[in-house]
Amino acid sequence: MTPRKPFVATLFAAVLASPAIAETDLTFNLFIPQNHFAWPVFESWAADIAAATDGEVRITFPPQSVAPPPGIVDAVRNGVADGGFIFNGFLAHSAPGTMLTQMPFIDLGDSEAMSVAFWESYEEVFGEVEQIRGVEMVSGFHLGPTYLCSTTDTPITTLEDLRSRRIWALPGTIADTFAAMDLAITASPAVNLQELVSRNTVDAHFGQTMETTIAFGIGPYTKSCVDMSPHMLSASFSIFFNQRVWDRLPDDHRAVITEYSGSALARRLGAATDIADDEARAQLEAMGVTFAPIDPDLLQAMRDASGTVAQLWIDQIDDAYGLDGRAILEATRARVAEASQP
Repeated sequence: MTPRKPFVATLFAAVLASPAIAETDLTFNLFIPQNHFAWPVFESWAADIAAATDGEVRITFPPQSVAPPPGIVDAVRNGVADGGFIFNGFLAHSAPGTMLTQMPFIDLGDSEAMSVAFWESYEEVFGEVEQIRGVEMVSGFHLGPTYLCSTTDTPITTLEDLRSRRIWALPGTIADTFAAMDLAITASPAVNLQELVSRNTVDAHFGQTMETTIAFGIGPYTKSCVDMSPHMLSASFSIFFNQRVWDRLPDDHRAVITEYSGSALARRLGAATDIADDEARAQLEAMGVTFAPIDPDLLQAMRDASGTVAQLWIDQIDDAYGLDGRAILEATRARVAEASQP
């Protein structure tokens, strides 16, 4: 009679014979504060990926950013975090395609439509020709449109009103447009604006969304804002993973992350942005902030000046990739118009 194998030996052999479960832990950097409306969206995205992979892929978020916002691509490229997202203005020179939907007067006030249009247009047009060294792009999104606002009791109703103001402008499209209009501007990161308005250094600002006006403490200093459609600008962001980490993932894990990222994540983040902006506008109106339609002459002056900004981007796309930048821009504008809610 053959002696029975000891239980431990039998169990050990069974373990060796079983296929190993490939577990993956990925750190994803969020530079926004934990009370920002996008945090729960990213957390739900991570939870969905974990569920779809039976817990084999776990995406976690450091409690604070591993790098200042302009340095996040470098941090992910160097392995400080496995993934993250960045404002596309920081990529304008190295990856100009990411600025597609930040061109002037595209946004019709629907951040969900803008987010999906950005990602799908970028993938279709630039996915094969534009490489951001060391990272794999997986999605993108837009924050809400930016507003021109007054910090005095006198609203901005004409171009002459605007010329009389000391204006804070978000660097990039807005600052470049206002510079072309020979306006007196202070261009700086948005985190500096609260100090500038509280000290009366500026008496108008252009570059904050409804949500960031509340979040950055600008609401108490804001008296009126100008409504326009399309809006001059809304900020877009790219979402990515470290290329080496991405390439090492099993095919099925990459497939799940791709499925829950791309247009799906863009749509979720855009929809959350729309809700946050609507709530912030209602809060500002409750604080006494008024909204008035833009003067047609002021709008035309902005459109004329912003044409230079768009043309520079068109020329850059032609020089970098040999593509018809103007045709790409107009096709994207039409895509946003078709997708935006009336």
